[in-house]
Amino acid sequence: MAEKSKGLSIIAKDLSIEGTIQAKGKLIIAGKVAGSLVGDIVVTVEGSHVSASADVGNMIIGGSFEGDITVHECLHILNTGDFSGKIFCKTLMLEAGGKLNANVKPLALTDAVSPAAPGLAATEEEVNT
Repeated sequence: MAEKSKGLSIIAKDLSIEGTIQAKGKLIIAGKVAGSLVGDIVVTVEGSHVSASADVGNMIIGGSFEGDITVHECLHILNTGDFSGKIFCKTLMLEAGGKLNANVKPLALTDAVSPAAPGLAATEEEVNT
């Protein structure tokens, strides 16, 4: 029997949640969230406010987001998005008008134990040796 498609969860604009949210499928946040997020796809819409850590497959930020996040595939900050914190991600897309105040590191490098790939900037330790 075929596996059911993954679900859709919505945090409405008049809803505030504090704690850990684990979602399979797509999570759409229009309200306020504080805590931590774990999921497949997380979308924050314009007007939403999130203060959380996150470990997700893909993320689209259209509202205000503050925290440390790991995005295993693509982080997309829309023109209405405003992010501050730390980012570990494979791919980052920032639309014109989107705000980004973050320490950004490629996910592949944070997991790697081998020397930096050709063409990447050397670390401070490599420069001083």
